[in-house]
Amino acid sequence: MDTLFGNCMPSLVRNCPNSQEPQYIYVPNSFSQTQVLDRLFLGGLEDAEMLSLANPLQIVTVISLCREPVIRHAPGIRYIHFPVRDARPIAVAWLNAILISIEDGMARERVLVRCGAGMSRAPTVVAAPLDRIGFLGFARALSYLENLRPAVAPPKALVESIARELSH
Repeated sequence: MDTLFGNCMPSLVRNCPNSQEPQYIYVPNSFSQTQVLDRLFLGGLEDAEMLSLANPLQIVTVISLCREPVIRHAPGIRYIHFPVRDARPIAVAWLNAILISIEDGMARERVLVRCGAGMSRAPTVVAAPLDRIGFLGFARALSYLENLRPAVAPPKALVESIARELSH
């Protein structure tokens, strides 16, 4: 994917030697926003932080699924934070709120769903709307995401809790 930064998106690395305000340096990274559908992208915290500097994919909504919030916000982007615990089951009400946010965002514009590194919570949760819209069943959606983003490692407890909810 061509971006403003060449073939790969650089990573933001916090560099705070003696400063209260974090400074950022750029390090090329093999992980970048992964396009799942036309309006749905998968990524990590660094991908969300990069949007404050450049938004070549025109992401309009960032949905965060980990404790760490996005620190550097970009104007014009809506940030929604759901602190989902890694490798734990997710409550049905919490899952439904997340899925509604993803689906509402996709109905309008492009959405980035992110967790810490874009390897566990975000891809596992992103597989659920792929099931709900009839694109792929949940298990096949997880495989699809693993093919798109090879580092994907869905946590078993989270997978089982989402699969139970989708089967109702």
